[in-house]
Amino acid sequence: MANFQKLIIPSDRVERLQYIKRMFAQATGSFLGDAWRGGRQEALRRLNTTDIQAYSRNRNFLNGDVSKLSPYLRHGCLTLHETAENVLQRFGAQSQKFVQELAWRDYWRRVWFEQGDAIFSDLEDAKVALGDKPLPDFIRQGITGLPCMDGFIRDLTLEGYVHNHARMWFAAYVVHWLKVDWREAADWFEHYLLDGDKASNHLSWQWIASVNSSKPYYFNKENLARYTGEKYCATCKINCPFDASYEAINDKLFVVNGASPAKTYRVDMPTKDALSTHQAVAIYVHDEMLSGAHPLLRRPMARIFVFDDFLHGNWPLKRLQFMADCLNELQDVEIWVGNTREILKERGVGQIITQDTPNRQLKALLEPFNPVYQPEVKFAESTISEKRLKRFSRYWEKVGAELFGEELMANDKK
Repeated sequence: MANFQKLIIPSDRVERLQYIKRMFAQATGSFLGDAWRGGRQEALRRLNTTDIQAYSRNRNFLNGDVSKLSPYLRHGCLTLHETAENVLQRFGAQSQKFVQELAWRDYWRRVWFEQGDAIFSDLEDAKVALGDKPLPDFIRQGITGLPCMDGFIRDLTLEGYVHNHARMWFAAYVVHWLKVDWREAADWFEHYLLDGDKASNHLSWQWIASVNSSKPYYFNKENLARYTGEKYCATCKINCPFDASYEAINDKLFVVNGASPAKTYRVDMPTKDALSTHQAVAIYVHDEMLSGAHPLLRRPMARIFVFDDFLHGNWPLKRLQFMADCLNELQDVEIWVGNTREILKERGVGQIITQDTPNRQLKALLEPFNPVYQPEVKFAESTISEKRLKRFSRYWEKVGAELFGEELMANDKK
């Protein structure tokens, strides 16, 4: 019996979301609804209505004017280059803070290309002693007893989106206060995110833990209360573990002298398979290139996308529905669910052409089909050495100068 099925995704959105729910009956989690609508058209609408001045002023506040473009950038609905070009043309130097946040995504992605699966293990020795506890059930269930952390978990599991500042607080709480192994926590967190990007997510958790930074990140109640507008603190009645000075928290969290040596974690890979003996050439559409403007989708050949259990099998319903929204805007793309290799062979494919990706699990899956990887659109033309990729500040020194000029970057250092 064939281990695959071709999908006919309805153009009507209500029908489409229900269809995905039926087709992926095993997918858990909340429904996508209207708060998030996948696709390039929605991405462009959000980009063109982003208030860059307000973003620069208050992006660190939970109720600040953030763009919420990250799910669209993650799925290639917009490229980092066109997003930066858009705001640079409209706002010039005023867009520096916004473009710098885009640069973080480019930076993490370059590190993934450079380091490969090493991003799923400690890139450096920790600068403090870390724990190795498993992620506790009270985190998974959102019942920590801390209103702030429970609120962040609700945002994650119900909406699929968490403000960047909240991501940092939550990760620091899990890694440093609870002494949980960062890798298990990062995997769990990325699973729920609509913008679930392995480079941005896992390398950010490493940055918090100090296995990809010069020191650990942690916070106190004053910091959290300020940037949440005391949303949680005003009514909180518990004995707050964050209510102390940074010096006191440092002494409490890192009382053990010494640091943790770097750890290596296993990465699951698909089984080896022989090269395909078929003749057809097809465009393979993966989940980082879901844009009708993608140049590969203009080529006159078969275009195939697969919901594959190896890649997407444990994703929550909301993420699958978001991708279905994106796919609905693409012209003449075959959409399948099942085993990628079986589907490509059934279609007579001997070679695929696709956008390059740092995802080595995906590349291993496609290896039997003599893949030809087309380079993705660069965020900036700068060639970045491995040494500069050790820290964002070194990367930004070069890329920022390319985008904004040497003079402006020099003034920022004064």
